[in-house]
Amino acid sequence: MTTPVLVDWNDEKRSEFRNGVVTSRHRLHQAPEFTDFALAELIERHPRELTDICTMGDDPTDRDSWRAGERGGLNGLELMDAVRAGRLWIQLRDAMNVDKAYKPLFTALFDQIKRLNPGYAPLRAYGSIIISSPTAQAFYHSDVSETVFLHVRGDKRFRVYPPHAPWVSEESLEAILHKDQTEDIPFDQAWDADAAVFDLQPGDFLSWPLHAPHRVENTGGLSVSITCEVVTRESMMKNAVLHANGVLRRFGITPKSADAQGVGAYAKFALSKSWRLAVRLFGAKRPNPKSETTFDVDLAAETGFRDRATV
Repeated sequence: MTTPVLVDWNDEKRSEFRNGVVTSRHRLHQAPEFTDFALAELIERHPRELTDICTMGDDPTDRDSWRAGERGGLNGLELMDAVRAGRLWIQLRDAMNVDKAYKPLFTALFDQIKRLNPGYAPLRAYGSIIISSPTAQAFYHSDVSETVFLHVRGDKRFRVYPPHAPWVSEESLEAILHKDQTEDIPFDQAWDADAAVFDLQPGDFLSWPLHAPHRVENTGGLSVSITCEVVTRESMMKNAVLHANGVLRRFGITPKSADAQGVGAYAKFALSKSWRLAVRLFGAKRPNPKSETTFDVDLAAETGFRDRATV
């Protein structure tokens, strides 16, 4: 894509970027890389170990209904049809930053974001493509990376909540960083009254502050989105402090601060780094707790996908 990806960035968006919720517009929904045929080809060549396929129920509080699945023998177009007919969520992890057809789009996007926001210097960035059913949802969760989200196809309702207690606790973030739990965190549906709500259309851009919880509901049509995880010096320091606070709790010490600046923050950065090294060298890796219940996408498609995939 030779034309700029973002089309309406301005001083107000620049000042709010990474500090608040920012909306904008982009052109990627016009790119041929996001047609059914192009996405089907991507699905077929994308590494299976980087492909997540899940289903879920329709209750936004029922996180236990989230189940992982296997693609089975479906080809790319058949899987796209299964997504359109059922309740599926597919994530092609790192597709934007590793696939030769999509990497130029990803590079153009971040080159432009850096130009538009002087001083913005990502250390690492990863881009995944999410393809999901018209009635799919993503449960309430908090990401430990900064996030840039570009909606490409379908209608989607996005709720963003404040990035602090009671909507997300430091203890929950510590547990996520220690891999004691997934990014899913406790949710009270009454908190919807505190959320910023965005009804996304193709071509919408959204970003929010680090650790701000959010949940997503598709409201019409097959949905395609790009979610970009970004590591910056600021996010790395904040996460290191929270990770170190989690280490202190393991020794019965209640942390007094999660401040990511000053001498104390650098000391906690060193503690976090030392702990991670010790775990790699001497400790068994603790897997993220996920439901052991799985489903076979191939079998579900053969026997009536709508009934088998909806829980």
